[in-house]
Amino acid sequence: MPPQPQQQPQQPQPQPQGLIVETGSGASVLQLPATTLEQIRHIAADPGASTLRLPPPAPEPPAGARLLDLDLCYVCKHCKVAFPAAVPLQAHQARACYAGRDERGVIRVVQPALECRACPGERFRSGAEFRRHADGDAHRRAAALPPPPPPPAEPLSHEMEDVVNQITLLAARAAQDDVFCAPQRFPQPGELPLASAGH
Repeated sequence: MPPQPQQQPQQPQPQPQGLIVETGSGASVLQLPATTLEQIRHIAADPGASTLRLPPPAPEPPAGARLLDLDLCYVCKHCKVAFPAAVPLQAHQARACYAGRDERGVIRVVQPALECRACPGERFRSGAEFRRHADGDAHRRAAALPPPPPPPAEPLSHEMEDVVNQITLLAARAAQDDVFCAPQRFPQPGELPLASAGH
């Protein structure tokens, strides 16, 4: 009898690593690197409120973009369930994990993002997303708008105001002196009668 091929034991598939996020219409999993999840477990041991800032999408923002922090989620330090905003987390903690207690534990997870300078409100989680936006027609139209007007000029200092006043005074005196030394206007032909010679 020929030997049966040996079946390899099936390796368990790695489970996605992330936080359970209670959205109000069911739970979902927010994928996060294992190191971030470990940081959350470590921070959860500290009392009170903490902030965990994830790495930025790019070491330096690309031209035309600025870095901006977005709230990714709020994590209950007791049960490690995340919520998309602070209010649902507070409601959860008041009725479950911290019911009847004044002190509560929360981790605010912040995701640095890129915001387009030409298109306020347009935010991106990666440099690639921003570059796709920057190559689009809407961005190009917005970037072609004229820049905002410069801020109003600062008022003159006292010294500069004195100099301007002195120059104005000198100009007024020079104009007055010119009135007395102004060249005389000669009459135009036809303005004065011509006297005839020899009559």
